[in-house]
Amino acid sequence: DALQAGLLKSIGGTELLATPTTDLFFSEYSEGSSSNKYLEIYNGTGADVDLSSYLIMQNSNGGPWDEYVDILSGTLANGDVYVIANSSADASILAEADLIGSGICYFNGDDARALIKVSGTDTTILDYIGTFPDRPDSGWDVAGVTNGTKDHTLVRKPTVKGGNVDWAASAGTDETSSEW
Repeated sequence: DALQAGLLKSIGGTELLATPTTDLFFSEYSEGSSSNKYLEIYNGTGADVDLSSYLIMQNSNGGPWDEYVDILSGTLANGDVYVIANSSADASILAEADLIGSGICYFNGDDARALIKVSGTDTTILDYIGTFPDRPDSGWDVAGVTNGTKDHTLVRKPTVKGGNVDWAASAGTDETSSEW
């Protein structure tokens, strides 16, 4: 079992460390051809997590950051991933999806998204892909790749142990400085 070995495979087959993290975070993002789009969230907290306290916000084409909101549901087991996929994605993506047809997965490389936790009256942004309310021409640069969020799959490095609310730091300027 991958978890017993301390590793988990993401939807893209990348090994994730099954070591404690502070909270949930985006572990994979795919803005593939046509409708092959999905987001993957990883739980390495050491405990199962009730997803009803989590939501994802997305802007489209530079709109407000809460233009599209998905409130998650269910329980995400420790060491597991939660995949949200476009309903028209390839069957191999849909087979891994926990949530299908979400408005959050109708995007292009220039649409930002945030993973957010709500606890009572406290709202905490846990992770970003892109920046709000910015809209780049085609996508944000990632790891030195121009328009890296367009027509690419981004996979968090196995050494990343949490989300990052500083997109520029997360994206980095080259392969070494990027979390992806």
